[in-house]
Amino acid sequence: MPKRLQLYRTDAIEVTFDPNRCIHAAICVRSIPAVFDARARPWIRPEAAPPDDVARVVARCPTGALHYRRLDGGASEQPDERPSVRATRDGPLYVRGDVTLAREDGTVILRDTRVALCRCGKSANQPYCDGTHRAIGFRDPAGPGAPPAEPADPRAEGPREAGPPPPGVVAP
Repeated sequence: MPKRLQLYRTDAIEVTFDPNRCIHAAICVRSIPAVFDARARPWIRPEAAPPDDVARVVARCPTGALHYRRLDGGASEQPDERPSVRATRDGPLYVRGDVTLAREDGTVILRDTRVALCRCGKSANQPYCDGTHRAIGFRDPAGPGAPPAEPADPRAEGPREAGPPPPGVVAP
């Protein structure tokens, strides 16, 4: 059964968290632990940092589990200008940009700016990655030369050529 979307809000920014899409990449926790603390309740406290910092970190979430909406007139969340697909070592495909996921019949199941897609084939939340690759010991068919699973900033390296998009991904 899907878990409910969680909402955290200040007068300046609203942060949503979709636990169904989080695979614990932990970029948020490492970036601003005062805001994102998995041991605390509530675990997201957007009032603990300036809204620009919160927005910057939320936009780095590779799965799209975190999103923000500015309430103070600040810049809204935008997709990356250039779409990109990056295969992580022994893990999911990270897709960024103006992403549309659709079924074979064309039915749209998701429009988003970021998503992590299952590559091991065993996720209980297909087509999304749910972290099962770790439990089953999935190994990247690309081998040891594959890019690192969690760079400090997924945007810093820029897009990588990854061939055609995976099934169900409609390129912009």
